Amino acid sequence: MKRNFPLLNYSAKAANITIMNEIGLDPGIDHLTALSMFKKVRESGGKITDFISWCGGLPSPEASDNPLGYKFSWSPQGVLLATGNNATYLSKGQVIEIPGINLLSNAEQVSIMKGYSLEGYPNRDSLKYIDTYQLDRDSLKTMFRGTLRYSGFSQLMNSFKILGLLNRDSLPIQLESWV
Repeated sequence: MKRNFPLLNYSAKAANITIMNEIGLDPGIDHLTALSMFKKVRESGGKITDFISWCGGLPSPEASDNPLGYKFSWSPQGVLLATGNNATYLSKGQVIEIPGINLLSNAEQVSIMKGYSLEGYPNRDSLKYIDTYQLDRDSLKTMFRGTLRYSGFSQLMNSFKILGLLNRDSLPIQLESWV
């Protein structure tokens, strides 16, 4: 299917609307939001000493009707394999490293919205965003980016991992062939 982007651009301008490509949640909307907040803090003379960001493509509660409580909104392979990524973050001045094999067993309950039973785990290397966000390494005590899921996700995914269902090398077919 051929897309006519110049026509789409013209139509959007004529309608006085902005259309953004799918920039995603991570990276994307989370970074735009963080940069906007940092700008406001700096403009008001504030200093950023702690940054904690939780995000996750969660379906609405009524749509979380499967054992994972999750709907694939991007690459199923990417979601499944991301549960084995190493994670690094800064907490109270200490660098914390979690090997991918232990990522899901480090999930914790996250209370950010009353009525939601959420859990979260660290998302890859949070430290690389210190420079991207132009944060002061000397005054920064916490730098954490995490992934949110409905409670039970990590335990079930960890069971899949223990059974070898998420090990690309032990599968009789490669994930790419059925995803």
